[in-house]
Amino acid sequence: MREQNFVQFRADYKSETPGWGEVDCAMTLTNQHQNQVIDICRSLVQIKSYSGDERAVIDRTAEWMRALAYQDIYIDDCGNVTGVMRGEHGGATLLFDSHVDTVDAGDLSAWTHDPFGAAISDGRIWGRGSTDMKGSLAACLLGVALAKHNGTLRGTVIVSASTGEEIIEGLTLYGMMDRCQPDRVVICEPSALDLNIAQRGRAEITMTVHGKSSHASTPQLGINALRQMCKLVLALDDFTPPEHPVLGRGILEPTEAITAPYPSVSVLPYQARARYDRRLLVGETEHDVLAPIHAIIERLQAADPTFRADATIDVGEFVCYTGTRLQQVRFAPAWMLDKDSRWVNAAQSALQSVGQRARLGHYNFCTNGSLTMGRKHIPTIGYGCGHETTAHITDEYLELDQLFAAVEGYAALATMG
Repeated sequence: MREQNFVQFRADYKSETPGWGEVDCAMTLTNQHQNQVIDICRSLVQIKSYSGDERAVIDRTAEWMRALAYQDIYIDDCGNVTGVMRGEHGGATLLFDSHVDTVDAGDLSAWTHDPFGAAISDGRIWGRGSTDMKGSLAACLLGVALAKHNGTLRGTVIVSASTGEEIIEGLTLYGMMDRCQPDRVVICEPSALDLNIAQRGRAEITMTVHGKSSHASTPQLGINALRQMCKLVLALDDFTPPEHPVLGRGILEPTEAITAPYPSVSVLPYQARARYDRRLLVGETEHDVLAPIHAIIERLQAADPTFRADATIDVGEFVCYTGTRLQQVRFAPAWMLDKDSRWVNAAQSALQSVGQRARLGHYNFCTNGSLTMGRKHIPTIGYGCGHETTAHITDEYLELDQLFAAVEGYAALATMG
């Protein structure tokens, strides 16, 4: 595969524009288009873009939008960039969203490939963010442009590259959603080219247990908050969260614990805090999540009058690279579309028209769909290249076959207006 810089790509793009006409509804990508999407993907993966530090990759995305003739390119107060393509025929407004922030690459010595090198080998692009989810953004940028230049795009299509999703899902999208007013949304998270119509949600819960300090040599004079926390953790282990026929178990899992004071030397801790990750099911509210935990705490208090504890859903804060400061309760709702809905059927037909099976599925992890569908109730589906299991891992990679097929898939979805 060739390696091509951005300036040269723009020159090639302008000189080879007639090549767009080679693509039809049952498109097969030309070598030129394969190379173009590889170039876009590699250029994005090569930019480190941890949450809160996405400016460079947003600027690069805006450059690609200009090269691909997107209109109304706009970077908002949260640092999200959007570009617009309008079809020749009327129709709905469809938003494709990809987040550009990534998790930390971790121990770089553990990587076989440079996490920011975007190396190509074994039919894959290697690097942090290749699957989650710069590959899907690259494919979407090109796919929507192909549909526009081929005359098959309908309605108004908006492509967004958004920030901060790895910290708090959907937090930076409120202003974008109000401005763009989409009728439907495609979340471009990796789905292995399946059509995802549901997603588990996520809540972060802090359990706080209160004790009484004393010298560790005289524990009878105090109340050890760490011992009390152990009682709560064991009691929560016996709790069975609800289950959904599609999304599975709700899951309540401890992820962090800390005492106060910390570090504690020869002192009984007067407080212990534990963070729990709760995976949410469709329709669950904050009250639904906290009520059974409060009931467990009340039972422990009835058995031991010295036991004092409370449980709350955390409030998260994120500072965008633009300086905008945001807060939100860490409760991202689950969502699900009716598999027999008109839009799901239309999306399946569009993907099948380019030879994809469009098997219905769901996300196990949380996405920006928690805002678009979970909070705002805008019909949302998920479609992207790459597998969930390769997101966030050391030696993250994206298969080129998945990348190429996603270009075709996004072009097909852009015809649904």
